[in-house]
Amino acid sequence: MLTRYLYANAGYQPHRDALVHGDRRITHAELLERVERLAEALRERGIRAGDAVGLVLPNGPPLATAFLAITGIGAIVVPLNPQFKVDELAYCLNACGAREVLADEGDIERMIAGSARRPIDPRLPEETFVYQFSSGSTGRPKRLARTHGQLWAEAESYTWITSDDRLFCALPLFHTYGMGCCLVAAVRNAATLVFLDSTHPFLLSRSRALELLERERVTVFPGVPFHYRLLADAPTSANLTALRLCFSAGTALPRDTFDAFARRYGIVVRQLYGCTEAGTLTANLDPDPIATFASVGKPTGAVRVRVEDDEIVVSSPAMTRGYADDPELNRRAFRDGWFYTGDTGRFDQLGRLYVTGRRKLLIEVAGHKVDPIEVEDILAVHPKVREAVVVGIPNGKDGEEIVKAVIVPANHPQERELIEFCSQRLANFKVPRVVEFRDEIPRSPLGKVLRKYLV
Repeated sequence: MLTRYLYANAGYQPHRDALVHGDRRITHAELLERVERLAEALRERGIRAGDAVGLVLPNGPPLATAFLAITGIGAIVVPLNPQFKVDELAYCLNACGAREVLADEGDIERMIAGSARRPIDPRLPEETFVYQFSSGSTGRPKRLARTHGQLWAEAESYTWITSDDRLFCALPLFHTYGMGCCLVAAVRNAATLVFLDSTHPFLLSRSRALELLERERVTVFPGVPFHYRLLADAPTSANLTALRLCFSAGTALPRDTFDAFARRYGIVVRQLYGCTEAGTLTANLDPDPIATFASVGKPTGAVRVRVEDDEIVVSSPAMTRGYADDPELNRRAFRDGWFYTGDTGRFDQLGRLYVTGRRKLLIEVAGHKVDPIEVEDILAVHPKVREAVVVGIPNGKDGEEIVKAVIVPANHPQERELIEFCSQRLANFKVPRVVEFRDEIPRSPLGKVLRKYLV
């Protein structure tokens, strides 16, 4: 159903930029033509409505074009991380029964150039649009499907974007956050999507990011705390006065990062909340973003949010109906049209949501519940600790755990030294019994700590 927006954009403002990638500019009219040609090439390859097609590509015009062409003919897009290893890709593609995999940008451009142009028919709301994988905190990723109607509902919620906006895309489009707040939001509102055109890690790309933000006069920047921290500390600076909205999601935005970015560039970062199962759920659009910096805002569009026994529970027309092949998990997570997120939170008196933690992180120790964030905060102030992540590991008793600290050291700390440091500041049941030293903490493309690899 995003195809309708493509035709509207090409008719309304055909010569305005739709995609910017380095020095390459693609107008709305050109994007529509590319999508129509690639859709025809896919039909010629035998791809039909209902077929799953894997996309293993970096951000850029080929990925955006393929995404829209696959879904435009009723096939199901399966966007995957191009940094995945072979086994990870095989698991996801096999789980979806993928008929085709597009992993070569040059091949996509040749398909576009060599195909005839043919109009694309609208899709039905109940047709499947995308297969995605929710990482969860443990075990294999969980596959879920979202329909054209559900993506349409999410698209309609991006009311804070206008056709004059220029969105900066440093987020991977294979992730729900990038797919929704970058690609879908831009197409829905005839905005311009400006890609970060670097294959290097963001640490090595931040000067290029600042150059693009200034040169392209970007107005909206969806990012993660890691982006804003690195830009605040960048050796070069830029004039970012065109920016009107910066959003952070994926993990909590630290106050020092919020303050550092605001001091450096004169714009505050607002928080946003969403999930793979439902896309964007809330956004902080408060008139006073400084006083409400810790809030993820109020529900967007037709989203409903409540807090039940401290857990955030959501209902949205953009929400999946459940996970594939896991009825037991679905019974626990999806009830009466509501999704139990596993995140904890609270509302203030004006209905603004605050995410306070994650239920699944709690560690069960001899009848006590230990919040690992509390232990991490203690370890983080030790002068010999650069970074700390705390997890629970089985202690041999049914359902019980002991506390384990995974440390990136700053100056050769000893295990006993750190345990003693915690024992002086925490109740005994909260003190780590195991300390592991690592060179780095494993993270997702959005900077979220992958705790399942630390257990």
